[in-house]
Formats: sequence, structure tokens, C-alpha cells
Amino acid sequence: MLLFLAVATPLIAFWPTSQDPAATDWAKEVERACTTPRLGLRIAASRKVAAAGDAAVPAIRAFVQQRGQDHLPVTLAEAMADDPANGPLTLQLLRDWANDRAFYWRASAMRGLALRGPKLEKPQQDELRPLFASFHDDAAWLMRAHARLGTVLLGDAAAYALPETDPRARARLHTQVLLRGIVPPLQPMLDALADQRSCLGIPWGQNTAAEVHKALKNWLGEDHPLAKGGDAFPDVATGLAAMRDALAKKSGQELVVPAVRTDTVTGVVGGFEFLSCKLGDQFVQWTNDGALWFGIDANARVQLPAPVWDALSKERSALPLAGNLGVVVCDSMRAKWPEPAVDVRVAPAALPVPAADWLKRLAAAIEEAGEPRLAAQLRTGLEQFAAR
Repeated sequence: MLLFLAVATPLIAFWPTSQDPAATDWAKEVERACTTPRLGLRIAASRKVAAAGDAAVPAIRAFVQQRGQDHLPVTLAEAMADDPANGPLTLQLLRDWANDRAFYWRASAMRGLALRGPKLEKPQQDELRPLFASFHDDAAWLMRAHARLGTVLLGDAAAYALPETDPRARARLHTQVLLRGIVPPLQPMLDALADQRSCLGIPWGQNTAAEVHKALKNWLGEDHPLAKGGDAFPDVATGLAAMRDALAKKSGQELVVPAVRTDTVTGVVGGFEFLSCKLGDQFVQWTNDGALWFGIDANARVQLPAPVWDALSKERSALPLAGNLGVVVCDSMRAKWPEPAVDVRVAPAALPVPAADWLKRLAAAIEEAGEPRLAAQLRTGLEQFAAR
């Protein structure tokens, strides 16, 4: 979702930088940052608003009051997170966004607070510590990763060891710390380089590995194994061994070459995912024999009885699902299976009633199979997308 923000645009270079913040019509600038159709101009406007700090905050709040916070784009939230402005109005705005569980981009706001933390006075840091801690176990993986980032950047390395079920979150925490010039435990980053797992055709392991490698390459510099020539390693195992040696030598940490991790579940024929900036992500994949696998890394399994699964499969094949349903801003549901071929994205409150009813029956079957916790999670995720 956020990868496009890394795309540089030459338009930004032509944006005026010497304007007096007090003489600027920030209402117009915020409007431009939120509504300009062209991405490059929207990014540029967002950065201009963010750089103004407290001067632009009243205009942002006025825009939200008039249009609603769902009309704030991720480009503005990310610009606010990246900019170092830390006036009282800016900090309060970020706190309000981070605390608002209905705000799409609250994880960006949390990252903004985390990055500002080390630069603040001790009384302000002491105010942020409990805020970070309160989101250490948030349902949304990006939110808890950034909350833990804030705790680490304020000097509490114990946050590294907090339990984590989503491999993306652990990699994000360590990567963000390294990007701040602090060397974290590097084993989780090395492990991420070995991850080639996928879910419903999305190579999330390789995507995470690419993010981690970019940070490691920047930190290693001339010590990177490929710095003196070559565009790639001959194979993954060779690359992991070379990276282990380079990382261990520069950091002084004892590191182990991880085994390459690939998908362990075979015969997957369908599934669905709930992606929610607010409530967290859920993933379910299944095979033809009624085995259901939960989690982006398929870490939990439920076996449904053949008669139950056969009936559910027959009902599913008749569901009226085609195209994309609703306008997706952040949170979305995806359903994918063959015969008939279905691969659709669904916006909140846009899932047709028959499909929602089928998912409820699936949740009931999962509960009857002895997994009430997984059934409850499915029902919670479904609530956001079922048509109202």
C-alpha cells in the first residue's frame, strides 16, 4: 500500500521553499494535498503542509471537520510522519490520529511520534512512553511495529523481545531501527532475507526481504558483499552466507545462516484475506479436502469434515462475486478461488449479503470443528465488510 510513496517526482524540486508560513493560505494548501488528482503534486503539497508544522495544523483539522478524516490521504499522513516538525499542535495532531482506532493512517501517525521521540524533552518523552506501550499488542501489525519502534528509540530494548506472530512486523521494527542509525539484533533481519513464502499468490516474504535488504545494503555500504562488483548472488544460500559474514563482521554479533523458508502448504485452491489498518489482517487458505490454514504464514490449521466442506464448497461456487466491489481506500477484503474463477477486492460495507452469510456459515463450521477463537476472529473481520 505504501510502496508508491518511495517514488521520487521531479515536480517536488520546483515547489517553492521560501514562503512565509504565516502568509500562506494553508486551507488551500491542505485542500491541494488532499484532493489533487496527480500523485506527484499531491506528494509535493503534502510535504509542504507537513514542513509548515503547527502553522498548517488548524487547516488540517478544519478540513477533517468539513470533509471527514477518511478524506485525508496516506500521502499527507506519511509526510507528517517523515517531517521533523515537532511543535505542540503537530504532536497533538499525531497523538489524536494514533489514538483514533477508526483512522486509516494511524500507524503512520504512530511512526511520526516514534521518530520524534528521541528529539523531545524528557517530560514529553515520558508522556509518549505509555502511549507506545498501550499499542505494543495492537491488532494491526504495522501499528504495533511502530509503537514498539517508539519504545526502542526511547532506549528500551526490551521491546525487541515482545511476542510477535506476524513475521512482517518483526522485520519492520528492526528495519526501521536500523534506518535511524541504531544497530538492532540483526538475526531477525537475516532471517527475513531467507523468507520466500507467499499467501494467495502474494509473495509477502520476498517483499519483506526486499525492504530489509535495502536497509542492510545502506548500512553495510562498502562492506556489502556485492559492493565491489556483481548485481546478484548466484543463489539464495550463497547470498545468505555472504550476508551473515558481512553483518557479523561489522556488528560483532553472532549470527546464524538461516534456512530458506518456502511455502509448506501444498494444494491451496482458494482463500480470502482481510486487510485492515484498523483491525488487523486475517488470512485463510484452503485445499480441496477441507483443510483450512490461517495466518499469512499458515501457522494454524483446521480440518473440516468432508460432508460439511462439500456443502460449503457447493454454496460458495454459486456466490455472486465479480469485479471489484466498492471503492477501496485502505481496508479491503479479497476473495480468490477457481471454478468459477473469482478474484475480487471488496471495500468495507460492500460484501453482498449471500457472500457474508456464507462466511458466517464457514465461521460456524470452524467453531464446531473446535476452534472458537479462529471463528471469532473471522466474524470480527467480516463485520467491517458485510453490506449494511
